[in-house]
Amino acid sequence: MSADKSEPRDPHVLAVARVLDRTGRRVTALEENVRRMAADLARLAGAVADRPVPTASAAPDAEMRLIESWLLAAGTDAEHLPAVLTDLITWLDLVYLRFPDALLTGCWLWHPWVVEELWWLRGAHADAYDPETGSWLRVGDWHDRQRPGVARRVREVLGKCDLSLHVGDRADRGPAVEPPPAPLAQHAAALAGEWGRSGTAPAPTDEQLDEDRAQAATQIRRRR
Repeated sequence: MSADKSEPRDPHVLAVARVLDRTGRRVTALEENVRRMAADLARLAGAVADRPVPTASAAPDAEMRLIESWLLAAGTDAEHLPAVLTDLITWLDLVYLRFPDALLTGCWLWHPWVVEELWWLRGAHADAYDPETGSWLRVGDWHDRQRPGVARRVREVLGKCDLSLHVGDRADRGPAVEPPPAPLAQHAAALAGEWGRSGTAPAPTDEQLDEDRAQAATQIRRRR
C-alpha cells in the first residue's frame, strides 16, 4: 500500500530540509564572492605590473616635490617657491575657502607659519583623495580633524591682524629677525642621557632656572 500523500511530514525533517536549503544558498553566494575576489585580484595584479617603476635618479626629486616645508625653504629656493604659492592659491580657491569657517585676511602671506599650515593641509587633501592610495578613512580624517584644526588656528591669529600692521616691518626692524632658538637646547644631551638611564628627567639646576628666566624675558620683548 502506498503512503498517503496528505499525511503531514515530520516537523524535524522539514526543519533539517530548510537548514540544508539555506546552507546551499549561502555556499553558492560564497562561491560567487570568491570568484569575484579572484577576478579583482587579477585586475589589481595586472595594474601593478603595468605601472612604471621610478628610476633611482628621479626618486629624490619626486619626493622633494611631494613633501616640502615653506619654513625650511626660507632663503633657499627663490625660483621654485612662486610656483608653490601659485599651486596653493589655486587649491585655496577651489577647496579651502569654500568652507564657511575658513578665514584668510589680506596679510596671510605675511605670516610664514600660516602658509606652512595651509600647505601641509593642501598636501594632506591630495593624499586623502589620491586615486591610487587615498581612502575614505583619510578623507574623513581630513574633514573631521585636519581641516577644522588648521582653520581654527589660522582664524584665531589672522582675525586679530591686519596688513597695515606689517607696514615697515623690514624698515623698522632692519634685517630679518631670526626666530628664537629652542629654549635650553644646550642641556638636551644631559637630559636625554638621564632619561635613557633612569626613565626620569633630572631636576633643573639653578643655572638652568636663571637661563630660563632670561630667555623668557627675551621672548616677551620680541612680542612687543
